[in-house]
Amino acid sequence: MLRIAVCDDEEYFRVRMEHIISEYMDKMGFDYVVNCFESGEAFLETGSQNFDYNIVFLDVNMKEMNGIETAKAIRKLMPDTYIVFVTAYITYSLEGYTVNAIRYILKEDDSIEMAVKECLDTIIGRMNYKETKYTFDFQNGKKDLIIDRILYVESRLHKVFFFVLDDGIVEYYMYDKLDSIEEKLSQFGFHRIHQSFLVNMRYVKKIERYKVILLNKLELSISKKYYKEIETKYVRSIGDI
Repeated sequence: MLRIAVCDDEEYFRVRMEHIISEYMDKMGFDYVVNCFESGEAFLETGSQNFDYNIVFLDVNMKEMNGIETAKAIRKLMPDTYIVFVTAYITYSLEGYTVNAIRYILKEDDSIEMAVKECLDTIIGRMNYKETKYTFDFQNGKKDLIIDRILYVESRLHKVFFFVLDDGIVEYYMYDKLDSIEEKLSQFGFHRIHQSFLVNMRYVKKIERYKVILLNKLELSISKKYYKEIETKYVRSIGDI
């Protein structure tokens, strides 16, 4: 799933941007979510704590915390996020380089739609984005799941429970062994952290002593057997070694 945020203190442009982005994503057939925020503070207080965004569209000239300040904070939290500045005036272009902004888009009604869609073409091309689906035979029938939307898998009482992002967290289960699920999902960045847990590493926000904390603040236990291995994988995944 592609996660996109629009941060703008003008309601008209928040709504307009959300509509343009949604229209583009629907046409391309992508699974996505667009979240809108009315200030940099609102984004950093709520949005950035819940999910790791792929793309953030930022109004430069917001009150109190402007787009440049917000972008600098985003870079510390989400270094790989594509940042796009949306502004009425190109006056911050040099500062944009300091936060590695991919594009500036002018707030002009007659050109903004084309500019946003061209920008998304560029970003999607750089990401080489594609969604991988896998068919699982759950207790209530077969279902195609987008691998990227599975938070974690838990083994409990001879059942395997899948916790999936879908307008909240949706739960599916089947009768199977976690070892079998691990064989299927290990190639997609899932790692065993406990006899009972298999976690999607892209949703791990941090690791503390014998537990992982996911981007939605959920905590899962890490057994001593897996701790060193999962700690190493996490550090490598964020580019520290």
